[in-house]
Amino acid sequence: MGETVIIVGISTTIVLLLSSIVLLARHFLVPSGTAEITLNGQRSLQVARGEKLLDALAYNNILLPAACGGRGSCGQCRVTVIAGGGEILPTERNLISRREAASGTRLACMVNVRDNLAIRVADELLEARQSLGRVRSNHNVSTYLKEIVLELPEGKGLGHEAGDYVLIEAPPGKTRFADFAIPEEYREVWQRDGLFALEAEREVAEKRAYSIASAPQEAGTIRLIVRIALPPANASARTPPGLVSSFLFSLAAGDTVEMSGPFGEFHARDSAAEMVLIGGGAGIAPLRAILQDQLVGQKTARRISLWYGARDKADICLADEFEALAREYENFSWHVALSDRKADPGWSGPRGFIHAVVRDTYLANHPAPEDAEYYLCGPPLMSSAVVAMLEDFGVEADSILFDNFGT
Repeated sequence: MGETVIIVGISTTIVLLLSSIVLLARHFLVPSGTAEITLNGQRSLQVARGEKLLDALAYNNILLPAACGGRGSCGQCRVTVIAGGGEILPTERNLISRREAASGTRLACMVNVRDNLAIRVADELLEARQSLGRVRSNHNVSTYLKEIVLELPEGKGLGHEAGDYVLIEAPPGKTRFADFAIPEEYREVWQRDGLFALEAEREVAEKRAYSIASAPQEAGTIRLIVRIALPPANASARTPPGLVSSFLFSLAAGDTVEMSGPFGEFHARDSAAEMVLIGGGAGIAPLRAILQDQLVGQKTARRISLWYGARDKADICLADEFEALAREYENFSWHVALSDRKADPGWSGPRGFIHAVVRDTYLANHPAPEDAEYYLCGPPLMSSAVVAMLEDFGVEADSILFDNFGT
């Protein structure tokens, strides 16, 4: 009996000792209290120590772009740290050059607020704000793409430029693919691939970037074109589908969506140069906005062509809209190529990857490819192939603009 009491006493002592060590470590290692952030030498913010700078700024309604949701992979939440912040992290060096690092450039999502900070943020980023959109409609425009129209509060437009994007926030919760409204013309593919069995569970709120597909002139609403993010073919069964894209696919008319923005630098230049727009998948979203703004909004006389790569005919989206624009505006043409050479035997249009089709059917006979401006948005492999192809034609890097969320 005495031995048992001794053992219990020793165990209790050990537990108390370990608890004391943990509390002591937290006292010294985990910052507590508040810190002061001096913003642009003018504004002072009191924030909790231990927070990420990105979150601390967001709590004060300073919404920086963070297309990757604050995971340090997009490199967009850049600030200039004038004082404090510690040493730059190895993860940041993949996205920040030595020259930028020497001038104080940091990623806000990677900076822990441990002490007082002095930072500088671009003035235009301070104009971004939180908005609430209400779903007017949500429907498939191709097998894996949905067009979501969001109504904005009356008199509160986003003030975006064509080519901008917003950050969409999906709240915690579970989304079942079986609950998606998928039209009959696409359901067979979804059922064949077992997609209705998928689920996405969000333990915390998640944010992702989505391009605005509408031009600034389309007042009162914004359009998003969203591709459902599916697990890679060789992924384990436990790999979840897209946490935010699944949330967006589940929305019905009347639902509300929290967003912040607008953000972006993917804008049409103010010039008379020919515009060649090349895209694939959901990359059609900012291209559609730029196209509508140039043709319908500004009535430009610039020569514009749109080149869209799709796997098969079911992946082609907004065809009726682009056909109507081509009929109305003589300076615009649009073209589609199917990459699956076995799909749709009756297809009479070009086949192959879109970069090869642009090269062989257009630029090979173009008198001066280097004089045009090229606007790219699509899968990373597509963009890389297009850039390499354009370089072969002597197109300068400054004439190639692309929308890359870095995700």
